[in-house]
Amino acid sequence: MGIGIVKTTCGSMKGIELKGKYEGITEFRGIPYAAPPVGDLRWAPPADPKSWDGVRVMDTYGPMCIQKLKYDNIEGSLISDEDYYYVPYPEMSEDCLYINICTGAREAGENRPVYMWYHGGGLTNGYSYEVEFNPEEMAKKGAIVVQVGQRLNLFGYFSLPQLTDEQGQSGNYGLMDQIKALDWVYNNIKAFGGDPNNITVGGQSGGSHRAMAIAGSPMSKGRVRRVICQSWFLWFMKYAPLREAEDHGREYLERIGIDPDLSLEELRKIDANRLFSNDVERNQLPGDMCCDGLYLPYPTIRENLERFASNVDFLGGTNLGEGNVFNAREDSLYFISHYGNSSNLGFEAKNKIENADDFYCHFKNLLGDLYDKYDFSNLIKVTDENAWFTARKLATLGLCGRGKTGLSKSVMMHRLFGRFIREHHPEDNVYTYFWTHLEPVRPEDYGTRRDPMRLLAWHSSELWYTFASMREGVPPTRPWREVDYRIADMLCSYWVNFMKNGDPNGEGLPYWPSAGDNYGYMELAEDAKGHEGVDSGLDALMYEFACREYEISY
Repeated sequence: MGIGIVKTTCGSMKGIELKGKYEGITEFRGIPYAAPPVGDLRWAPPADPKSWDGVRVMDTYGPMCIQKLKYDNIEGSLISDEDYYYVPYPEMSEDCLYINICTGAREAGENRPVYMWYHGGGLTNGYSYEVEFNPEEMAKKGAIVVQVGQRLNLFGYFSLPQLTDEQGQSGNYGLMDQIKALDWVYNNIKAFGGDPNNITVGGQSGGSHRAMAIAGSPMSKGRVRRVICQSWFLWFMKYAPLREAEDHGREYLERIGIDPDLSLEELRKIDANRLFSNDVERNQLPGDMCCDGLYLPYPTIRENLERFASNVDFLGGTNLGEGNVFNAREDSLYFISHYGNSSNLGFEAKNKIENADDFYCHFKNLLGDLYDKYDFSNLIKVTDENAWFTARKLATLGLCGRGKTGLSKSVMMHRLFGRFIREHHPEDNVYTYFWTHLEPVRPEDYGTRRDPMRLLAWHSSELWYTFASMREGVPPTRPWREVDYRIADMLCSYWVNFMKNGDPNGEGLPYWPSAGDNYGYMELAEDAKGHEGVDSGLDALMYEFACREYEISY
């Protein structure tokens, strides 16, 4: 049997007791951790939820936040990306502040490690119980998994001068939700068998951005013990200034035909579906955190971490398919001579190296005097056939340039993050990885954005492995192989070990070196292998290149 009835600060609740392979695990779905952020609570800090009498059965997920969905090209019908969304879609609503808890504990006070999961999708899309986030295997391995729903896009990251006048700051309502959920868990997780002093906050892509913001916020100090960032640390990222966020909020309202000078009383009365316009492209929606002086006092991630993230361990990394060769160098002479004005080119046209000559020409332009210093043409040998793949791999490892956060996504910058933390918080651990395993391919993937030769180990592909969430009959219906299940068990074990004690290593697992003094990282694949040091020619080149691009030295 599972944990039974749990008493919380809101009231008593009962979850779903699983059977079969996961017998003994209990899932609680749709727990309100804050009041619905509607009416006068729209664009306001989250308020406490209402309590209840009796025992509530928590067996239904809460709605996901209103967001832009995709349209089919055939007859205009709605479709979802089956890698992330259930079909049919979950309910969408402005009322979206709910968590789900999955625990294998049988009684309160077992002090199991707690994993608070923040989904990806930038800060505009996604939801907490996506198909790849199945928490049961992590719970079976001893962690308590908490999936957090929060406000997104217009509802979570919207600033206006009127809001700043009312509250002293504005814009980071989604971040406030995340910290509100952290507070709720800190105060209640012991009843679910969890340890409030061993909470890991983690996420992927936009969820990583959230996790780093939470770890660096003075509003959560002392309640976060560890951080997991799957794509990426992005420790050099800057937050938008508050005034810039306010301008963006005004521009959005003007774009959808609403007077930005309306009073807050009037704006809060407008129907949510009128405020959220499907006619606006996703990248035009409000969806960025800002330096508000309260939740994020300093303009960069690293400045906030320096001051507020002591006694916090980190694990994070990047995927082979996430390296963009031309990410930062579209203004280079090589790029212009080969591809012309980048604004006139499509994806395929501006992301291609056709042969070895192109390869060496590109890196000579990128590296400058480092090209000859490290004898690059002899250090890295390529043929016409493997030139493009090698360029992609080198870009992900660390040779891709600084602009647009390109280099900050690289393996080398993750390794340097280990030194950054060691310098400012020497008692804390950092472990970083390079995910290179390619998912099995369905016939219909070829020629699409899921084509493995286009995306390699694509953005978010590791999620089914870290959660070990492969299930028959659950999308995506991929031809999972025995090797995929083996890798999934390895990754899930690493992740849960890290949650338990800040170190992913454990019995039967390949050794994972830390990214502290010796710049260690782990290549996660069928033959997982740890790497240390920057003594090899390529490591030394990437190290010097990264330090030059970001003007740092460790």
